[in-house]
Amino acid sequence: MLCRVTVVAGDVLDSESAQASAEGLLAAALAANQQLTRLVVELREENAALRAQNTQQAGELERLRADVAVLQRMLFGRSSERSRPESSGGSDGDGGGEAVDDGEQQDRDSGGKGKKRGPGARAGRRDYSDLPRFEMFWDFPEGGYCCPRCARPFTVLGDHVSGEQLDWQVIVRVLVHCRRRYKRGCSCRVPVTMMAPGPPKAIGKGLFSNGFIAMLFTERYVAGRSMNSLVTGLARQGADISAATLAGTCAQAGALLVPLADAVIARSRGSWHLHADETTWRVFAPDEGDGPVKWWLWVFTAPRGAVLYRLRSR
Repeated sequence: MLCRVTVVAGDVLDSESAQASAEGLLAAALAANQQLTRLVVELREENAALRAQNTQQAGELERLRADVAVLQRMLFGRSSERSRPESSGGSDGDGGGEAVDDGEQQDRDSGGKGKKRGPGARAGRRDYSDLPRFEMFWDFPEGGYCCPRCARPFTVLGDHVSGEQLDWQVIVRVLVHCRRRYKRGCSCRVPVTMMAPGPPKAIGKGLFSNGFIAMLFTERYVAGRSMNSLVTGLARQGADISAATLAGTCAQAGALLVPLADAVIARSRGSWHLHADETTWRVFAPDEGDGPVKWWLWVFTAPRGAVLYRLRSR
């Protein structure tokens, strides 16, 4: 009986010591967890501070780059070197870049020494895969080929692509807008007839479509073609249009560009730095005299990509 009591007391002591050990480990784990939680909070705060500092440094770097670009233009001016033509579709391995042989590759790797320049230099072939493709099929006049001896027709073997060419087509056509009309088929109190809306027009009763006006503005002011050149080019396509009609269209459609001009002016005035220059501009102004008068053309160039032209009499 005494031995049994001793064994039970030993088991109780062992369980108490195990519980105490477990409680100690739990307390240590809780303390370590609290320490890791504090460390995570400190790291998050440090990460946020570093992100803010990185954003600030990026902004300062952009401002410094802009200042350096302005100083370089002031010191060195514009370069007269012409860059080599680049491919319109990139220089990837799908045929978009120019073909380079081993000799040219060595010249490029060695810094361009010995590279052929001037007339006859190899510029490479550009990629025109971004242009729309139109396939033309060529066949014999009779629609096939026959054996020259027995006149038995040959079977079609397939098509052979013999080459590609860049084509140019300009079609000046007359668009006839036919608005569909409808008649009421019920007895409801609604209008008896209805007519579909017409096409959108930049100029209400103008002669030209919106696409023609866009072409006129692009060729006249973006490409820099003169009005006489446009009249001659349209005449070659069968459209005999006077220069006065084109000038009047430009004057009427110019009112639509007033919001865009105001936006360019606001962007130019809001720039932190401007380059300005002026030159004389002869203007035919009959109201001010018998011949041309001297006006002034001002140009303002902003680093934010806005270029403003102002034509003034004084």
